[in-house]
Parts: sequence; C-alpha cells; structure tokens
Amino acid sequence: MDSKNITRIRLSIEEILLDMREHFGSEVPCTLTMGRKWGRHFLMLEVRGERFDPLEKKEQPEELSGWGGRLLANMGLTPVYLYKNGKNQILLKLPKKQVNPAIKLVGAVVLAVVSGLLGRMLPPETRALLDAGILTPLFDTFLRALSTVAGPMIFLSVAWGIFSIGDTAALGMIGKKMMLRFTGVTFFLTALSAIMSLPFFQVDMSVKNMDGSQLGSIFQMFLDIVPANVVQPFMEGNSMQIILIAAAVGIVILILGEQADTAARLVEQANYIVQYLMEIISAIVPFFIFISLFQMMISDSLDQIAGAWKPIAVYILFILLLLGAVLVYVAAKEKVSLPVLVRKMFPTFLITLTTASSSAAYGTNMNCCEEKLGISSCITNFGLPLGIVLYMPGTAINYLIVGMYMAVCYQVEINLSWLLIAVVITSILAIATPPIPGGGHTCYTVMFLQLGIPEEALALTMTLDLIFDFISTAASQTFLQAELILQADKLGFIKKEVLRTNEGA
Repeated sequence: MDSKNITRIRLSIEEILLDMREHFGSEVPCTLTMGRKWGRHFLMLEVRGERFDPLEKKEQPEELSGWGGRLLANMGLTPVYLYKNGKNQILLKLPKKQVNPAIKLVGAVVLAVVSGLLGRMLPPETRALLDAGILTPLFDTFLRALSTVAGPMIFLSVAWGIFSIGDTAALGMIGKKMMLRFTGVTFFLTALSAIMSLPFFQVDMSVKNMDGSQLGSIFQMFLDIVPANVVQPFMEGNSMQIILIAAAVGIVILILGEQADTAARLVEQANYIVQYLMEIISAIVPFFIFISLFQMMISDSLDQIAGAWKPIAVYILFILLLLGAVLVYVAAKEKVSLPVLVRKMFPTFLITLTTASSSAAYGTNMNCCEEKLGISSCITNFGLPLGIVLYMPGTAINYLIVGMYMAVCYQVEINLSWLLIAVVITSILAIATPPIPGGGHTCYTVMFLQLGIPEEALALTMTLDLIFDFISTAASQTFLQAELILQADKLGFIKKEVLRTNEGA
C-alpha cells in the first residue's frame, strides 16, 4: 500500500478515536486489534460502553466526520460499525496486497505474443472468424466503455482542477504557463522533426504554392474549438471543445466562490465517481492489452505494415532521439538518476504502448506523477487531463512523418511552404485527436485534404496507424510526465526527495 493511502487510513482512524474520546471521555480504554482473516488485513477498534456509532452522519456537516469518510471512500474502503457484548466495534478491512501492475502488463504482452504466434498457424478462414466474431467485438466494447468515460473524465478533471487551484491569480499563473508550454513545445518538437526528416525525404527548399485558402483552413481550425452546443462535444468526443467548456465552468465556480458551493461539491463528487470508474477500467487493461495485441498478431495487417517499413523506422528513430534527449535533460536538471526516472515512468509507458490509449493509463499516470515523481496534486489535477489533450508531440510527429511518406508515395511535391503548413496542421490536429485508440482516423482525412494528398492514401495509412497509434501515445505520455516535472519544479510544486529516491522505481 502506498504512503498516501496509509496516511489516509491513519487520519481517518484518528478522527474516529477523537469522536469516541469526546463521547466516552479520556478515562475509558480503547482497544486496537490488527490481524489477518481470509487473506485480508483488518483493523478493529473496541470501546466498552453504551451504544455509540461514530460513523453516523453528524448534525454539523462541516465537522471532520464527512472529511474522514471521504478519505476512506476515495480508497474504496468502508468501515463497519458493530455493537456486540456491550462493546462498540469499528471494523475496517484493508485491501489485499496487489500484484505489481507492471508484472500484469508484461505478462499480458508475453501471453498475447505467444498466443499470436500459435494463432498464426491456424487456417486463414479460422483466424478471420476468430477476429471478426470474438476479438473485434470485445475490442470495440472496451473502446465504447472507454469513450463513454473519457469525455466526462476530461471535463470533470479540468473543471475540478481549475477550482482546486484556489484563486484566479494562481489560475492565471499556472494555467497560462501550462497551456503556452504545452502548445509551444509541441510546435517546437514537430518543427525539429521536420528538419530531421530532410535527409529521409526529398524536399524542395523553395517557397511557393502557399495560398490563402490553406491559411484560412488553419484559422478555421482554431475557430472550430468553440462548440455549437454543450452536448455535441461529448457525443463526438471533441476533446478541445470539452476542455473549453470545462475551463469555463471551473473558472466561473472559482470566481463565484461560496455562492457556487453546491456546484463545486457536485463537480467534486462527480469527479470521484468518474475516477473510480476509470480505476475499474484500468483494472481490466491487461485483458485489453491481450485482446489488442493478439488481434494484431493473427490479422493480415502485419503483412501490409511490413511492406511500408520506412516511415515506421524513421518515426521510431526520431522518437528515441527526442525522447531520450528530453529525459536526459530532465534527469540532469532535477539531479535524478536517469535509470530511476525511466523505471518510474515505465508502467505508464507500457500501458499506453500496449493499448494506444492515454485514458486507459490515466489512473496509473496520476499515481506515478504524485507518488513516484513527487508532483503536487495541484499540478496533476489540472495539468494531467489538460496535457493528455493539449500535449501530444508524439502524435504530431506521427502525423508529420506519415504525411511526408504518403506525399512521396503519391508524388506530391514537398517544398518549404508545404513543410511549414504541414508542421502547423499536424501540431493542431494532434491537439484535436481524442485520447482513445483510433482517435486519429478522422484527423488523417483533414490532413491529407490540406496537404493535397489523394484519398487513396487513407487505406495504407489506417493500416500503418495500427503501429503508429501505439508508439505515439506512449511517447506523448512520457513527454507529458517529463514536462510536468519541469513545470512543477519551476512553479515550486514538486517534492524533489520523492523524485530522486529509488522507492517506487
């Protein structure tokens, strides 16, 4: 059990003891029993005397009992009151010791690869039937569940994150810097990738063929951030519009203060519900990993991908170089061991690498940032859901490499004007990509239209996206964790002793 949950339990038990002492007096003894039953550890408090339940809701809602109850509720724990043989008993069953999530994830990957290799021996008709009849429906069901929760999760996390900052001055300091850093670094890394790609793709360095219609289309992308109504962004999964609505709600609640207490509590409680649902989804992520990798292994898409190895190889090379440079910079600046930093980030990286979903890794990512990297919840509550949408450099570089490769394949001239527009469009589309597997399919259509690439390129692109989606999502989340460390340090919201320690690595 991590240190945060241990502290929550201790504070909640202390609250119960204070209530009992207030009722019975300090002279009455209290017995604390700790043990293990049916594989679960438990705590039991016993006080002899008249019946008194400290867990009952008090008349004063502002008293500590509601606060302590929420601490345990956030952990999924519920203390039980019993009155036996003249004794008041409070029983709290602690969760069973969990298997290391990284072990589960690695096990799912290994099992999927082994099963996939064995599945390749089956007749093509049997593999097609298995894919269409079982694997695809299971995969789509998980995606529907993920998509259902992803929109509300982003909305509530951003709205509550803004409100929990405390005041509008702090919001202006943190929010403005985060958004500028997220968008600025995304554009910078994409532009740097464009320069790095020059030796791999034939580029005419002349400036020509830049017209007003292309610039107008880019400007329209910014205008489309404003939604037509409140419901449509959630139905379509438009992350940018959801964030805009959430930011507006959070800022209004923050400005109104006590006048919006009911709305603030509603957002807080709804946020707890959605976070709990995300934890349930995270618990079945290993199964989802197995399904997605096994489906890829037995399908014919691997054969098509193998024939278009160049963009994949170039992309992996760029990601390794850029991500490696960023991690080395963070390790040097924060004076933390690079291997320790990598090991702490690995569980989140593995989940996103094997699911292509930043939403599926949200719970693990939040735990990593707060418990292992020492980033304050003031930053993670607001910055993590915001960064999942706004900070997608891995996806932007992915779009750029695919666009350049398809332009070469279909003999579309790549000149300096084309490259500049490609950098802008891919950076914007990366922000607009929903944080779920396959979220970039519609973005490819928009990108090809703006860059003059024929629609016929979409068929191969969708196949290549099976690989790119996994790598880009994993890279973006690692970029995000590194960026949050830097921003938290700059704002003074990081525990460097937690970041530098080997614990949790």
